[in-house]
Amino acid sequence: MLASNIASKGQMVKILIADDHSMFAEGVESLLSSEADFELCGKANSAAEALRLVDMQKPDVLLLDINLPDQSGLEVCKQVRQLWPDVKIMALTMFNDESYISAMLNMGAQGYLLKNTGKAELSSAIRTLAAGKTYFCQEATDTVMRSLMRERTAGAPKEAPKISRREKEVLKLIVNERTTQEIAAELFISEKTVESHRAALLAKLGARNTAGLVKAAIQWKLMDA
Repeated sequence: MLASNIASKGQMVKILIADDHSMFAEGVESLLSSEADFELCGKANSAAEALRLVDMQKPDVLLLDINLPDQSGLEVCKQVRQLWPDVKIMALTMFNDESYISAMLNMGAQGYLLKNTGKAELSSAIRTLAAGKTYFCQEATDTVMRSLMRERTAGAPKEAPKISRREKEVLKLIVNERTTQEIAAELFISEKTVESHRAALLAKLGARNTAGLVKAAIQWKLMDA
């Protein structure tokens, strides 16, 4: 896998969890609490809370979900890397998609784990990051390698990014300058769900903001029937 050798136990590692699913965050906390060299210094259920706690606690490792209610974990990753470069960031997410993996790496994450990982791998990955190395689970590694192999296929045309029907609906409304509230009302979904789709689109289309989404929509002709 794309991972360094696992760091040996010994030094206390401060860990902060940022995930809006309380039961999942509490489960991770319970799993890690039995490790003698781990110190759980906080749980955040939003991007704003995550940034506040990182500033207060200065954790060694931030376990960061991509899907947060008020702001994408991608943007949190970018801000943490800029403001607190010593904090190691591990994406802990359900998304095993090359676009998300690449986006998190580009924002400065040092590791990527899926939420179905077991306690042993999670603990090892945390120690690896705390030691200043990188860790990517096998599933994420396989996803990246498959993408690289596709890109290296001679003469293969570059395909448009794959987005879901719902993501296309959200993208169309974004292009039409609708607000999050307006999109939520028109599609009968929550504002949190709209923001999750927006984060997914930013990652999949390699965009940084709304202007980038509009540019990508035109470039890839994603609004065509």
